[in-house]
Amino acid sequence: MIFAPIGILIARYGRLLRIGVRQKLFGDTIWFQVHRLALSLAALVTLLGFFLILVQAQSTWVDVNSDGQLLYAHSILGVLIVCFAMTQVWMALFRCHPDGKFRFIYNWAHRTTGVLAFVLSVPTIFIVTYWLPAYHNGFVAILSLWTAWVVIVVVAFEFLEHRGKASRKLSKNHYEIRQTAYELSEIDHHQQSEAAVVENEELESNVVNKAKLILLSIHVIVSIALAIPLIVLIWQQN
Repeated sequence: MIFAPIGILIARYGRLLRIGVRQKLFGDTIWFQVHRLALSLAALVTLLGFFLILVQAQSTWVDVNSDGQLLYAHSILGVLIVCFAMTQVWMALFRCHPDGKFRFIYNWAHRTTGVLAFVLSVPTIFIVTYWLPAYHNGFVAILSLWTAWVVIVVVAFEFLEHRGKASRKLSKNHYEIRQTAYELSEIDHHQQSEAAVVENEELESNVVNKAKLILLSIHVIVSIALAIPLIVLIWQQN
């Protein structure tokens, strides 16, 4: 609920993010450092959760006849998610160079595996709430709010991404029009036109960058605010 969405969102929408004038953190781009840290933590806690379940269940598998079909489905989906998470880690460790001719294979495999793991995790969490004996309505309410919020934040980021691209395209068209006018009139306005385009792009880029940082910060706060009561409800099951 916290680490996976952050890692996915910043990889999809935050590649040009900067804090102030800084676009790098500890020698690498900010988006990549956050992406790697968030999804490494997601894989780590996923594996830890799997081991805790094995200990609790004394290494016995769910029986579809005695434990029910829902819990059995949860166990199968959970194992798939663990496998996807571990596959992501190994692919990242042995990925080819960004300029390699087979890099596109890694990129698509990395994206597909990551999206599958995240998408499957949502019904997996929902399913187990039907098996927990108490606070069912609370679980469903929290997870429904979180799912709705993820959809909202993706739509908001898509809007910002579209606005940024549209602004860059408009600035480019504006520059080309001015350049054509310069060529026709043979008046030296090239430097002024180029400077105006750069200034417009920087202004719009700063607005979009700030909006993305604010939206990402709100997402972190909302995710934590929803994850804490969920953990409390799970803890109270015992």
